[in-house]
Amino acid sequence: MQGQNLRDLVESLGPEKFYHKACELLNEKKLSTDDFSYYELAEACGVLSGLRRTQEVFSGEKPAAALLRESNPGVSTHLFQVMTGELIGRKVIEGYENTEGFIGDRLVTVVPSSLRSQKLSGFRALAGPTEVAEGHPYEESTFEEKYVTTSEAKQGRILSINEELIAFDQTGEINRRAMALGYYLRQERERTIVRGVTDAEAGNGNYVYRPKGTGTTLYKTDGSNRNWVGVGNTTSSAFNAAIPLVDWTDIEEVLHYRATEVKDDRIDGTSRPVIAPAKFVLVPEALRGTARSIVNATEVTNITAEGEMQMANPFGGMLQVLSSPFIDEQGGEAANDWYLGDFARQFVWTEIWPVQTFLQRSESEAAFERDVVLRVKARYYGGISAVDTAFVTKVDGNA
Repeated sequence: MQGQNLRDLVESLGPEKFYHKACELLNEKKLSTDDFSYYELAEACGVLSGLRRTQEVFSGEKPAAALLRESNPGVSTHLFQVMTGELIGRKVIEGYENTEGFIGDRLVTVVPSSLRSQKLSGFRALAGPTEVAEGHPYEESTFEEKYVTTSEAKQGRILSINEELIAFDQTGEINRRAMALGYYLRQERERTIVRGVTDAEAGNGNYVYRPKGTGTTLYKTDGSNRNWVGVGNTTSSAFNAAIPLVDWTDIEEVLHYRATEVKDDRIDGTSRPVIAPAKFVLVPEALRGTARSIVNATEVTNITAEGEMQMANPFGGMLQVLSSPFIDEQGGEAANDWYLGDFARQFVWTEIWPVQTFLQRSESEAAFERDVVLRVKARYYGGISAVDTAFVTKVDGNA
């Protein structure tokens, strides 16, 4: 939008109607934030005093009492800040919503919440139905309270916009910084989810699984949570060895574990297998190529005592591969471990505040100390919790 046209619109519509009209056009995609120049917007709002001399002032050729000042109350002393906050906030959201390469939302179920550290209640699996003879009463089922508690945290950053960025019409740079702020906020959320799913913080006492409010290790190496295949599994002794991810038989063995060892926790009857089909294989980036070749191969080799036989891939269309560098960064043995299951059934992201943006205007101390025109704060409030143990299996991949 050109400066003179912008000024004419502000003067003809008035500040409030101009703001609502601009938002309407942005929402309808008839305009984008890139169509606005912060320099021209400042000029149209009467914010820049001596604007046409600004570059001369910065070069030292002429003095100025104030480079950036809200000096035209007839136009509106607040329109520039409100409109700029709207545009920058949209750029922050745009950066936050750039999920290319991110897998976090496929690992959790997002649950909007108004409370922190809340109970997610449930009940233990009931006994199955029993035969009822004609004229006889049905048997009564019993249940025991079963719940986990959630944990959330607030994450955020502040972006400061200096006088020079507006005075020299560096709209593109302002938008780039705003998008970067949103992007890195989203990346922090991604890291929190991946490290939660892998229970990476358990060693530091930050547990993702909190049954009855007490934090505990999610993937216990003694196998007592029925979600660990590897060294130390005394609960399922047939699965107490590591299984490095090499070929399709490794996945087959873990699926066998899930079919025979993962059972419900009913209290008034014999535990039975849980129907929990695996949908994803989660691996570090170091195993991404191997996992994809296993899952996407059209044929596999089956070696028997009689020899080798080629057959159709039994996992064709059954599993998807997810990978993240936030597993590799854990280093050590974690860099070879892999996970199999339906993650969204086991993990929830309780979202108290979705991503939000706030504007601090030029009255702040930073305006005087560092020539900051305005500051934008972006934040979210949420956290990841495991609601059960049966739907994801961790596999020791260290031979």
